[in-house]
Amino acid sequence: MKVYSIWMRTLITQRGRRFYLTAACGLFMVSLALLMIRSWNSRSYFRDVDFINKLQIATHDAKNELRLKNNKQDQQGGLSWIVQVSDIHLRTGDEMEIQHFQEFVDDALNILKPAVVLVTGDLTNSKTYGVKIAELPEEWSIYRRAVKERIGRNISSIWLDIAGNHDNFDEVAHSYFKANAVQSSFTASRTAIGVTVAGTGGQNVTFLPVDASLKPGIRAYNFLGYLPEDEFKNLHRAAEEAHSRGDIIVFYGHYPISTIVSSTDLTKLLSTGAAYVCGHLHTGFGTVDPMWTRHPNGLMELELSDWAHTHRFRILAFDDGRLTWIDVTHPTWPVVMISSVKRLSLGDNNYRFLLRLLVFTDEEIAVVSVRVDDNLGHWISCVHNFGPLFTATVEIHYESWDRPANEKDFIRNLQVLVGNSSGSKTLLRIGSNGAGFELPKPSFLAGIILSLRMHDVFIVIYVTGVGLCSVILILGKYQVRWEPVLSKRLISTAASFCHNNTYLGFLFALLLYPLLGPWYIGRLAGDKYGVVFMWGIFVGSTVLPGELTYPDAFFLWTTLQFPAYLLIFIKRWMSLDVNRNRCNTWLMTFLLTTLGLQLPCILAWLFLDSILLNGPIRLGLSLVVIYLWKKL
Repeated sequence: MKVYSIWMRTLITQRGRRFYLTAACGLFMVSLALLMIRSWNSRSYFRDVDFINKLQIATHDAKNELRLKNNKQDQQGGLSWIVQVSDIHLRTGDEMEIQHFQEFVDDALNILKPAVVLVTGDLTNSKTYGVKIAELPEEWSIYRRAVKERIGRNISSIWLDIAGNHDNFDEVAHSYFKANAVQSSFTASRTAIGVTVAGTGGQNVTFLPVDASLKPGIRAYNFLGYLPEDEFKNLHRAAEEAHSRGDIIVFYGHYPISTIVSSTDLTKLLSTGAAYVCGHLHTGFGTVDPMWTRHPNGLMELELSDWAHTHRFRILAFDDGRLTWIDVTHPTWPVVMISSVKRLSLGDNNYRFLLRLLVFTDEEIAVVSVRVDDNLGHWISCVHNFGPLFTATVEIHYESWDRPANEKDFIRNLQVLVGNSSGSKTLLRIGSNGAGFELPKPSFLAGIILSLRMHDVFIVIYVTGVGLCSVILILGKYQVRWEPVLSKRLISTAASFCHNNTYLGFLFALLLYPLLGPWYIGRLAGDKYGVVFMWGIFVGSTVLPGELTYPDAFFLWTTLQFPAYLLIFIKRWMSLDVNRNRCNTWLMTFLLTTLGLQLPCILAWLFLDSILLNGPIRLGLSLVVIYLWKKL
């Protein structure tokens, strides 16, 4: 201790302080840069995983072989379609929503007749009082009655459901999901099972689940998913087997890639498939809609809006190796989906377009006709090939259009008339949405959300906030002047805290305790007890990565730590002013509001045994804030 004191007196001069401060800030910025580089790794691909690179080469060769084989097929070959629905959130007491979902299962799927139905997680809501989270037998009974008991009787499609974060709250062995879901009947281990569907014309599609649900399913810290290394290898092995057969692969899961904690670059593996379909983020409840992106390595990641609020489902079609998709709000009939358009040149500025479209309606179809636009006049009747597939041949002269006759312009100007046996007719103007053939343009925000690793974004914001607030206190402690970046008044206010080591200690506890100490000690999953730290979760004999806590750390910082620190700092700032009483009422109001926001989490923990949003640590930090406010 004496050596430390001598070192501080001799080396920490005014110039030395600036040097050490600059070095600390430099290291801090380098750390943040490394975190951002790691987050962007999914787009930059710094890791070189040999077996994935080999798989990508094999995938490319297999796709070429499959394309050559499909080109030899007739017009009916190489077509299959599937349906995806996500985030159903079935809950007791909402009879109208239950009825809507049962109508979708009984009626809509019998109209669509897909080869496969993908249900990408959150089958039930599993929440009571809004904060108490646990699996509810009543909700699982609703799902079983709506789906499992109808599979053999009404639905000819293969039903593949996967667990979401709401489906394994407080679960050790996923017992509710295994007892009531459908896919659990395929095998005891649901990870990396390949379900292969034979499409028409011999085009096979294999569906591989990316099961990132936590095992065990802890009660609150599962906004992010986790894919362990051994399960990643199982998934790779299943993908390799499917590619060796020349199958097209569709990966599906609940969590978007950006919300999955994995030690390996998952994006590279998933890029060996045609697409990765998922849910979970609810497209920001419509604020980022549609939420999809195409990663630089070619992977198409499609996040579907939730059924619970939008009643939306997705149809995906594979036609001659090309994937098209369209999102539909239930009930909407008829639904027209363009699966393929080919342009042939006839010479003399004449073109022939070969059109294939899927038509789904709740009545018997009498006729389907198409025309290019109002100016080109007559309707052309489509030929019914099989099921919902209709084909048409449309010839267009170049001079009939103001611009070149390419496939996109053809689709934008296409009109489809669907006539039912009852005599009703529906005119659909395909327009800019392209009916699935021309994909909607992904938004810039959707690309960011689905590309950056969310846990890295959360920790960068948290570490940046805590670091800057701590640096200001350290500057005040050693009276470092750094003008004009930091004002003299700011440093003087920070220095006023440092005259009392107790105040300084409590302020550092407010800032640093979540980084060091346990957040919660108690029951985490079923009868399993454990400890939650920001750097790791220990449940029984299982260790889960600390990245799972980063979203909660972010919300703790934005709703308690930073507002409380700022209010305390402003109060101290004002105490150095002769007019210090002019804003006391406003500061007290903001403080009471901040503390009031903590009450639901604290009361839910004390009376409902809910640790959602960290009631225990919020209670402790709130007491620290109250103490500092009264003493300063």
